[in-house]
Amino acid sequence: MYTYGVCKQMSGEQPKIKKRLRMRPMLIVLLGFLTVMIFGALMLMLPACNADGEWLNFNDAIFTSASAVCVTGLVVRSTTVDFSALGQVIILILIQIGGLGVMTLATLVFMIIRKRITLKDRVTLQEALGQDRIKGIVKLVRNIAIMTGAIELTGTLLLLPFFCTKNGSIGIWQAIFTSVSAFCNAGFDILGSKAAPYASLTDFKGNAGALLIVAAHITLGGLGFTVIHDIFSCRFRFKRFKLHTKIVLVVSLALFLFGTFFFLGSEFRSAATAGMSGGEKLLNSIFQSVTARTAGFNAIEQSDLSTQGRTVTCILMFIGASPGGTGGGIKTTTFAVLLLMGLSGLRGRNDILIGMRGVKPKTAFRAVAVLLFAGILILTGTVIINYTDGNFSTTSVLFDVMSAFSTVGLSVGVCPLLSPAAHYILIIVMFIGRLGPLSIGMMIPGSDNAGIKYPPANIMIG
Repeated sequence: MYTYGVCKQMSGEQPKIKKRLRMRPMLIVLLGFLTVMIFGALMLMLPACNADGEWLNFNDAIFTSASAVCVTGLVVRSTTVDFSALGQVIILILIQIGGLGVMTLATLVFMIIRKRITLKDRVTLQEALGQDRIKGIVKLVRNIAIMTGAIELTGTLLLLPFFCTKNGSIGIWQAIFTSVSAFCNAGFDILGSKAAPYASLTDFKGNAGALLIVAAHITLGGLGFTVIHDIFSCRFRFKRFKLHTKIVLVVSLALFLFGTFFFLGSEFRSAATAGMSGGEKLLNSIFQSVTARTAGFNAIEQSDLSTQGRTVTCILMFIGASPGGTGGGIKTTTFAVLLLMGLSGLRGRNDILIGMRGVKPKTAFRAVAVLLFAGILILTGTVIINYTDGNFSTTSVLFDVMSAFSTVGLSVGVCPLLSPAAHYILIIVMFIGRLGPLSIGMMIPGSDNAGIKYPPANIMIG
């Protein structure tokens, strides 16, 4: 009897121990991001980092740093006009740290100085990269570093002719900055001018080469490192891909095609594409479909989009990129599970199938939790900002809050005009969006009643 009681107590303690093990790595990641964010803000405040040689106020510095670390791209100061070369370098470093992740970069440093990577470090990496197993995690980090370097270098070399032809020698720095920012899905750029400080890629809206190269980098960063690694490991043979990779590729392609043809139809006669040829309208529809999911670069003015175009942009931003990548949103796999769960519910089925595989109930619960958490966070942020800054329409504020949560960076021009209080709300939304709702949920303490089963309740639905 005593032995049974001890065993029962020990079995009851196991879920709590596992939960603590999950909480600690995510706390490390959270504190790591916060530390980098604050340090980046302090650096950006320095006169040497600002074009006017004056101290930058802390509110603008922390917002810029948070947006860079969270690879969002929302700005209150023009990266081109308001920051010096040193300030731009610091922003680029923050973008790279945010894109790869604090723990990934820390592990790379440990590997370079030959420091032993402990089990705790590996568990933290596993949680930060969203992997389901710890085996091979250090090798994955090494591959991520190689892939990132190769893709960003290739992008720089491909963009050089376009930027240097238009802007001269400064085009070299612009190509480097844009390549890194695009792959990290950050949306920051140094392509503006005093006349147009937030120009982004609008000067290249008729340049197919530049837009398609940037779009390709955005897509690769949004797919996720695991997917890219799987594609190369399987030598581009779709049948050999993991189920996760197949879902990501199919959903990403479907969203890309949907967005492209919708924007082509909705914006064909709108102010956003006025004066463009048919080919240019198709090109910019392709780019808008890609950048709306994760990146934040814009070749057409978002404020000129039709109501339908803004709505679909918000939908694409909300879905976002894929797990393990540099983008935000609820993720493509979450969207796929929710869609399949809805279809199963309408058919009266008790299981959710993807091909010949079933989705675990735990996965379905997590998908619903992410959807609800994201929706509540976005709506709450919109309501609070509307309360503090009542000079903007609800739809415009919703657009920018959605952009912040999904770490996209597209804006209809509201963000720079908001009050400091509203900017701090956006910082919180960006931060949660970058870490992910599930990661935040793991750090919320609560009782674990996994071993207790309760009688079912009959509730009428629909």
